[in-house]
Amino acid sequence: MTDGITAVPATDVIAAGAMGGEVSSSELVSLGPAPQETPADDSPRLGRNLRALAGGQVVTWTMTLLWTLVVPRALGPAGLGIVVSALAVSGVLGLVLGLGTRSYLVREIVLDPATGPKLIGTAIVMKLLLAPLVGLAAVVFADLSHYGHDAKIALYLASAMTVLTILAEPLQAGFQAIERMQYLAYADIINKSAQSVIGIALVLVGFRADGIVANMAIFAGVVLLLNALWLRRFIRIDLRTNARMIGNMTRQSLAYWASGMFGLIYMWIDTVMLTLMTRSEVVGWYGATTTLFQTFLFIPVLVATAWLPRLVSAFDQSRAHMIKTARTPLEFVLVISIPVAAGIALVASPMVHALYGHEFGHAVPVLIVLAACIPPMYVNILLDQVLVAAKRQVVWTMVMIGAAFINPLFNLVLIPATESRYHNGAIGAAVSLVLTEVLMDIVGLVMVGHEVLNRGSIKRCALAIVACASMLGVAYAARPLGTPVALIAGGVTLVLLTVKLRIATKDEVAMLRAGLARLPRPRLARL
Repeated sequence: MTDGITAVPATDVIAAGAMGGEVSSSELVSLGPAPQETPADDSPRLGRNLRALAGGQVVTWTMTLLWTLVVPRALGPAGLGIVVSALAVSGVLGLVLGLGTRSYLVREIVLDPATGPKLIGTAIVMKLLLAPLVGLAAVVFADLSHYGHDAKIALYLASAMTVLTILAEPLQAGFQAIERMQYLAYADIINKSAQSVIGIALVLVGFRADGIVANMAIFAGVVLLLNALWLRRFIRIDLRTNARMIGNMTRQSLAYWASGMFGLIYMWIDTVMLTLMTRSEVVGWYGATTTLFQTFLFIPVLVATAWLPRLVSAFDQSRAHMIKTARTPLEFVLVISIPVAAGIALVASPMVHALYGHEFGHAVPVLIVLAACIPPMYVNILLDQVLVAAKRQVVWTMVMIGAAFINPLFNLVLIPATESRYHNGAIGAAVSLVLTEVLMDIVGLVMVGHEVLNRGSIKRCALAIVACASMLGVAYAARPLGTPVALIAGGVTLVLLTVKLRIATKDEVAMLRAGLARLPRPRLARL
């Protein structure tokens, strides 16, 4: 699952230093890393990029939290369900516009910066030609699904937002290729801040789902315009193209598109199926919980990012050495995922009610089920990186293709079953996600090699399960004393047992300290 439609977090674009100095016209198409540059020369730029992305992430998380505290309560489950459905359906319909061109553009522009203007222009023209297909698909889907008036308007607006967002991708690929990540951060902060602040204002004065999605569409257009203006300082886009160039770009992008397509289908298919098979309220419950759930995925992402270079170097020596190297981060995320999952289950009820209000009470069991998805999903994120390091990324694409087909089969059975029994089909969608992730784990471990986890790994996981079960038991027993006391008692139990059972290793403690020490301090610079 992901946080938005764009491939690169929108948060990349605003939290950097100054906008960057102007460049001369002779530099407009030659901003790729010069061959003579040394690693030392790249260090300041790398540092600036990391600070930009990290600072932007802090801002967008803050804006998203503000939106979460106000908008869902004001819209209610049905209104939020309309928004979530519109975004999910338009995201899937926009697949044809993606075509994997972003990854293709970044790679080609890095290899030959002089091709940047023509490649970016060709990509924009290609997406403009395909844009009417998204609009037509939205109209057909709305009619076939018997959408109400409000849901139809929201879907059309979300489709417009999707088109504008994907039109911005070639421009963002240009910034990524020339290592100007601060502009990605600028765009995302502007987008998320406007969505949050103006979205909150809109619901407070009485606007409903249509107003929220309209605001998103308008600022998708603003971000597209800003990206175009900013990129002109570095690359003069050439929109002159022909059928041969468009066809060549389409063929070259297909490999990237396949991976992105099935990943996006897997990300949105449960929401789309809930839209077709249940009520808007149910979609709202599921949308609220998946938003919370996604915030807990930052741990394996950070670990995977830090360890990928080491995994690549280890594979360069031998596969056996890579497996041994991969054991440390994989075991770490697996062990830490268990208390994270238990903690989410423990605080699910007070967290949902505090953030969304009593109308979202049915989202509590959904979040508890999703908590069980944390361990397999943490492992899958690391297995993906191991296969990338071993030059087998196509293999994981095949896994995603399988998941995109299997998950809907689970949903076809479990959504109606839980809707009939509990009047909450979102529970079935959550169970389907857990089952799919577990199957992906099994396949991934077979592909990587089961020896990546040994007896010591299994023992530590068993101890972590014991500690977390004790935490839940103590918290449950302390419930008569009040929720705060129960949570504190459970937390203290977990800490004491973690120390007593020596679940955390010295290497992991050292790794955590080193990682925290290297985290950049978020700092917003003026635009």
